[in-house]
Amino acid sequence: MADSPEFAEFTAILNRLTGLVMALKSAGGVIRRTISETEWNPVCLLIRANPVGLRRCLACNLQHDALAAKSGTTQFYVCHAGFQDIAVPIFAFGRHVATIFTGQVLREPKSPAAFSRLRKRLAWLKIPDRDLRAAYARAIYLPRKQLASVLRLLELFARQLCESAQRIRDLEAKLERVEVRRGREFVESRFRDASLCLDDAARHACLAPTHFSYVFRKTTGTSFTRFVQARRVAEAKKHLMDTRKSITDICFACGFNSLTHFNRVFRVFEHCSPRQYRQSHASQQPV
Repeated sequence: MADSPEFAEFTAILNRLTGLVMALKSAGGVIRRTISETEWNPVCLLIRANPVGLRRCLACNLQHDALAAKSGTTQFYVCHAGFQDIAVPIFAFGRHVATIFTGQVLREPKSPAAFSRLRKRLAWLKIPDRDLRAAYARAIYLPRKQLASVLRLLELFARQLCESAQRIRDLEAKLERVEVRRGREFVESRFRDASLCLDDAARHACLAPTHFSYVFRKTTGTSFTRFVQARRVAEAKKHLMDTRKSITDICFACGFNSLTHFNRVFRVFEHCSPRQYRQSHASQQPV
């Protein structure tokens, strides 16, 4: 869905009309954007530059993503920093598959009094007054009526994405080559093994490695290596949230052969380190 021309065009139009940026977060946690992170609310960028601020942002997003998925309804909420945010769930075959996130909108028109309230709310960040003022001047304010229209537009778009996803899934099920299915099954059974490689999967699928690589990418839309990395990161996230295992132990248990590589790959998918991810989910860990 995130790779579709329709998604890219919709997010670009929404940005031009309202200044809002939009991201699509899969149920597995992978976040996709078509607009650079630098286009976000500049105040939010200042907050996320701070480790504590980043943890609070991730935890807030996770909480409302979970609420949207559980209730099946759009979440129109105020984030931890006081901005108006929107989370729109997308379902396919009755299962939550992704959530559209947008917002980072000021809740009241810009004014000296409104800025003073924002500065007081973010006093814990110790942001220099000049930097916060400059970021505030570039932040977006939308009247509530306009935000309500944006919300309805997003819900209609999410419904279209859902219907498209169902059609695509049906088509993929009919067209997916047996060799690719064998490759997927092989990854699922062996992804925890750091020695897993494309040659082994190709042999299991009864194809030459080069041809298997081509067929796999053409069918799934991603490379074999990226597919394996995504599966390992998804498993790592479960361990980070549900266990007290050390990050090093999780790294090797999920098929990574070095902590440095694990950290680098995890950051590519989650835009934060494994440690930051665990800290942002600390309230969900077992006691």
